[in-house]
Amino acid sequence: MRELTPEAQQKLDTYLQRMRNELSGSKSVTAEEVEQNVREHIDFALANANGPIDSARITIVLDRLGAPEQWLPDDERPAWRRAMARLQGGPEEWRLAYASLALFVLSIMLMPVGIGLVLMVASFLVSRAYVESMRNHGEPLGARRWLVYPPIAFFLIVALALVIVGLGAPEMAWGIGEHGFERIFDAPQSFDGLLRFQIGIGGIIFGSWWIIAAGVITLFLRPIRFVFAPLLDSVRGRHLAVLAAIGAVVAAAGGVLVYYR
Repeated sequence: MRELTPEAQQKLDTYLQRMRNELSGSKSVTAEEVEQNVREHIDFALANANGPIDSARITIVLDRLGAPEQWLPDDERPAWRRAMARLQGGPEEWRLAYASLALFVLSIMLMPVGIGLVLMVASFLVSRAYVESMRNHGEPLGARRWLVYPPIAFFLIVALALVIVGLGAPEMAWGIGEHGFERIFDAPQSFDGLLRFQIGIGGIIFGSWWIIAAGVITLFLRPIRFVFAPLLDSVRGRHLAVLAAIGAVVAAAGGVLVYYR
């Protein structure tokens, strides 16, 4: 393959990595075949170029090839992904970015009357469509990220709250009281003992939930990263392993408080 400048090589590597991620679960197309086709197309398109290929020239060729995601056949794409693609607009336009921010602000204002939640979802979809459009064209968001990040960050915060609290809070609420864990585990009657017992139960419940949540998120990490892109682009399995480890430590500490009095 033709020699590339470092910037051009980085752009090509990014394109190929996104293509590999997209095709990782495909049953009809292999990433190796597509990568070979991409490299052959680049070699053919730049056969008459002199010297190392710079970023501008590789960008032109990659734009002609299309977005990395387009290599996955339509019938293998989830319905929500196809709907998202139809919302995408041109990367040079600011209209979608401004529309996203306007919908976000309006949704907050109208949240008390109910329609705000619908507008919040709409602002999120517009933001994600804009982000995907920019990424497909290899363009950085730049200052426009401040226009499109708020609705994505809002739903990410809600999702993180569910991960942290999850099923632990309702189970804890049920378990506190004379008909809950205090009866099942024969809780101590003194104030200090009861407080220690309740803290221990909370540790077991929430620690166990974090271990379960880490496992579930790991299984669905790829679609979750896509939904909250680009805010979760850097999240990997090792980060979830840390969450599971914290859960294990908290659950173990809770067990000590409950059983060793």
